[in-house]
Parts: sequence; C-alpha cells; structure tokens
Amino acid sequence: MRVYFNQLETQLKQPLPNLILLFGDEPYQQQLALDKIRAECLAQQIDERLVFQADDKFNWQQIMDEALALSLFSSRKLIEVELPTAKPGRSGSAFLQEWAALADNEHTLLLWGGKLGAEQTKSKWFKTTEKTSWFIPVYDIERHNLPNWFNQQCQQHQVQLTPDALHLMCDLYEGNLLSGAQEVSRLSLIYPEQLIDIDQIKAVASDQSRFTVFQLADDLLKNNRQKVVQILTRLQGEDLEPVIVTWLLQREAETLALLAIAQANGQFDAECKKQRVWDNRKGAYRQALARLNLSMIEQILKAIGQFEVDYKSTGLKAPYIQLAHICALFSGDPVLFNFNQIMLENDLD
Repeated sequence: MRVYFNQLETQLKQPLPNLILLFGDEPYQQQLALDKIRAECLAQQIDERLVFQADDKFNWQQIMDEALALSLFSSRKLIEVELPTAKPGRSGSAFLQEWAALADNEHTLLLWGGKLGAEQTKSKWFKTTEKTSWFIPVYDIERHNLPNWFNQQCQQHQVQLTPDALHLMCDLYEGNLLSGAQEVSRLSLIYPEQLIDIDQIKAVASDQSRFTVFQLADDLLKNNRQKVVQILTRLQGEDLEPVIVTWLLQREAETLALLAIAQANGQFDAECKKQRVWDNRKGAYRQALARLNLSMIEQILKAIGQFEVDYKSTGLKAPYIQLAHICALFSGDPVLFNFNQIMLENDLD
C-alpha cells in the first residue's frame, strides 16, 4: 500500500510489514522517515539492525541468510538495504518476490534509495509486493505547497512570520528543505516570541535554494522570468557546465517546435504522447505555445546553436549572461527577438 510522508506517523501505529519501500528525491523527508521507522522498531523491541548497500554485484541471498540465522539479541530484525539506483536488478527482483511470499516472516526489510521510476512501479516485483508492503514516496515539495510546509515548521518552533517574510523563506529555501527547517529553528532562537518581518529574514538568512536544469525547463515554459534568473544564478554558482543548460534549452525548443506543428494540425495530444510529454506538463507547453510561434522557436534554436559554436571556439567570458538572454527569448517578447536577429546576423557576417 502507498503511504505518504504526512501519513507515516499514523501508519506506524499499525503492525510493521515485512517489507517497507522508501524511495524519493527529497533527502530531508527521507531522513526523517528513516528515523521514524528506526525509532518505531526500537519501540517494538526490534533491537538488531543490519545495514547493506546494494550495487549491481550485491548478493541478495545475504538478506535471506540473515533472516534465517538465529540472533542473540532479538527474534526480530530490521534489515536495511540502501539501493541508490532504485533498481534491484533481476536477482533483486526475484528475491523481493520471494521475500514477500515468506510465511511467518517477523523481520522487516527496509529498502530505500532515490526516486522510483515508472518502469519500476510497473514491474512484476513491485506489483507482487505492493499489496503487503508499505511504499513511502518522498518527493520534493512543489512551490505552491511550500507556504503550508513552512507554516507547519513555524508552528512547531513557535515562530511567527509576516506574509512577505514567509514568501521570502520559500524563495530562499525552495528545493532545500533541510536548510529551510534549520533556518526556522535558528529564527526561533534569534527572534523569540516576535513577529518576524522580511527585513529581519534578510538580515540573517542566505539563499540556500537548490535547483536543477529540469526545474529551469518548467519555469521557462510558464514564463516565470524572475525564477528563471534565480535558477540560472544558482546553477552558475554551482559551476554547472553551460553545455548542460544548452542541452536542456535545445530539448525544450525542439519539443516546442514539434508541438507547434502538431497543434496547427490538431494533433497536439498525439504528439505529446509521442514525445513523452505527460499530462501534468501539457498545460505548460500550451502556455508557451500561446506566446511563441514556430518562427520564434526556430530563432531560439539558432541562438542556441550560435552559443554552442562561440562557447566551444572562444570559451565565452560570461556564458551565463548569454544563456540568460536565450532564456529570455522563451518569453516571446518581440523586442528581444528583433535584437536577437540583429545579433545573429552580425555573428554570421
């Protein structure tokens, strides 16, 4: 059964299953979930904890051997297996199905790692174990849900924030819940029993948000210009190679070009399926196509191509400034396109 993070404490009041699957890409919530599960095992007098890390050469039979071995400490064991790839492989898949079918198995196997892909949730091993195991997905909190999350953190630490201060906290710590939780705890010590405003936050906080190029794609499509600049600034600070950003920009521009043609022919949904654009992203692509025509998209692709030529030949002193200009073209502003056309013509000359 699927157990969401905010349901875990309630679910832990139920008997532990012999298999718990804890997967996701948000480390703060994942660590909290691990701590809660371990604490509950101790409360149920499961004193023996065994830890493994599975790679492509991992021998899954070790787990079965440990389960069958007699223990001096406890009749029940917590067996943890970290699976960084979130893919157990053929031998792991066979073992997990065997483990789920064991009769009178009092041990708890806790399997945890990165985000579980769709191919894994559709696999035979997952479907076989799903009914009797707990599957706890821990994914990053989306931007529109961050205010509620911060409000919960503030209530726990008796911290009061003005609406503007709350908005700033969301901007500063988006994608980095651990630092966000630590900052709320610190604010409770710096400003005890005070209503904290935006200036007080600015005085003590720093930008700890973490972004990926994939988040950049979403904000480009939705024309969130301020967020795009913020993400580019963070990526530059993390010394991300500019070619990775151009790879993403080219991918999105090429997808938009194909969808623009398909939309004109009444085949938007069919092309989305072909390009693996899932339902939750269709709206963002429609939003982008409402302000970008095919000619504009082709000009974006030309700008990306020119950037790659310049970057590989001369290195460019400030590549992220150029990338910011290309990102601005996704806004559909005609003034920017006129300027870009002049720049491209000069480069070609």
